[in-house]
Amino acid sequence: MREEEEETDLLLYSESFPLNEKKERKKMKPIAECHKLLKDVKIDPSQIIYKPLTPENVEEVKKLHQEWFPVNYKDEFFEQTIINNHGQYFSVAAFYSIQTGENENKEVILGLIICQWVYVDPYFFKITNKKLAKEITDYLNFEEEAKLFLYHRKFYDAVYIMSLGVIDECRRMGIATSMLKSIFNYSIYYELCIGVFLTVITDNYSGKKFYEKNGMVCVNNIKDFYVIEDKKYDSDVYVKLFTRKEKDLRNKQAESYLTFKQKLYKKLILRPFYFLIKLYMLIFWLQCCRNSIKTE
Repeated sequence: MREEEEETDLLLYSESFPLNEKKERKKMKPIAECHKLLKDVKIDPSQIIYKPLTPENVEEVKKLHQEWFPVNYKDEFFEQTIINNHGQYFSVAAFYSIQTGENENKEVILGLIICQWVYVDPYFFKITNKKLAKEITDYLNFEEEAKLFLYHRKFYDAVYIMSLGVIDECRRMGIATSMLKSIFNYSIYYELCIGVFLTVITDNYSGKKFYEKNGMVCVNNIKDFYVIEDKKYDSDVYVKLFTRKEKDLRNKQAESYLTFKQKLYKKLILRPFYFLIKLYMLIFWLQCCRNSIKTE
């Protein structure tokens, strides 16, 4: 019995995987390195660091995607989004530093989000309902500006969340919420970004509840969106649309912060620098006067 309990403890499951005939989700043994490193480690949430993924994290990210998602992510996906990223993709991950030796520390990934900048195009309107499409068009304000988005495609307009996950050991610690809010806060500062959206398998009820709790709205259902083990599954589309009021407020906050930085820069750097220059010039002038007096 004890051996069975220990074996059960090693099994993980993700609600991204569809329910089987017995209404159960697929369970698998952990393959990511983080599970071994975090064994017997008590995580202090205040010590979690949020920052982008780097090429050094790719192998661990691949394993985490295998644990979290039923979709087969090819190597090209990780190469494009993390290794050879030219600005179309960005990420945020939760890292925790643990001691692996006397003088050695290692950063462990607790959760991550990978995003892609996309355009407002017919596909985006197709996956959203008519009401939301009208709100987006009204938000763009001018017909010519809308045409610029729709046809010329010269500007980014929305953020598509490609993957989001948190390891089992760190569920209900607010990590996913912190990462999602950081994506919102990052995206909203871009003047031409109108919102964030994602797709989620229909029977992922806890995931959908999480998105709704964080202000995202289900706007459409796409039939047969996912193909998993030769079976087709529907997907719900969730959107967080930035209102003009929200964007104006963020811009004011950014401007006030920038003004504060500028004032601080002037006070602590420019003023002392100008003072030293004036002092140097005064000393130089006095020295010149002194030399001229001696010459006379």
